[in-house]
Amino acid sequence: MLTRPRLFGLTLLTLAITACGGPVTPPPASLVPTATITSGATENGTNANPLPTTVTITGTNLLGATLDFGGTGPGTNLVINAAGTMLTVTAPPNLPGRRPVVVTTPNGKVNAGTYTFRQPTPRPNVYLLSASPTSGPAVGGTTVTLAFDGNLTYNPGDPAGFTLPNVYFGAVQATGVTAPVLAIGPGPTEKYTITAVAPAGSGFADITLKCPVASCYTFSTTNSVPFQYLP
Repeated sequence: MLTRPRLFGLTLLTLAITACGGPVTPPPASLVPTATITSGATENGTNANPLPTTVTITGTNLLGATLDFGGTGPGTNLVINAAGTMLTVTAPPNLPGRRPVVVTTPNGKVNAGTYTFRQPTPRPNVYLLSASPTSGPAVGGTTVTLAFDGNLTYNPGDPAGFTLPNVYFGAVQATGVTAPVLAIGPGPTEKYTITAVAPAGSGFADITLKCPVASCYTFSTTNSVPFQYLP
């Protein structure tokens, strides 16, 4: 007499793994998006009268994309072509200054570049603009150069205990943060940068700056730029 193999235990184990999410498989590299701002990188109008601006981004694997203008909003009127190689969006109105435009799809995220809001007067707020390199091994140890907009000092002076911002990759604090340096010669095009050593991680992590003291009113905790951990 033939008997059916008993798979009850294996079935329960499979269900348990499924229920807990199971191992996370990173998307194939061929599906990870690429994106670059090709027009509309500066807000239309004048400093006194900024106007709605259409931003065009070209790249690959952009279907299903959502946008974030440096923690200020996704913009409106998002249109993505059928090939997933170009999108247009009306930038959101916001406080003056520069922000990174981060594109997120079901298969990853990428910093498309910097968008400039009209800026009639200097701002004290600090916003991350870019990370270089944008990826590194899962074991960590990559030295990442971070460009920022704004001033890390305070007016009239730094609060007690302030030295350098803390840098986080997701929820994990980075090490080896250096003082701001003037970027001269080859390398990042932004005027001021800091560096940090990436901790271990997986998938895509949001890099953020956080103030090490409680009175950190000049830092944005919602602004981030992406970093990809490679298997």
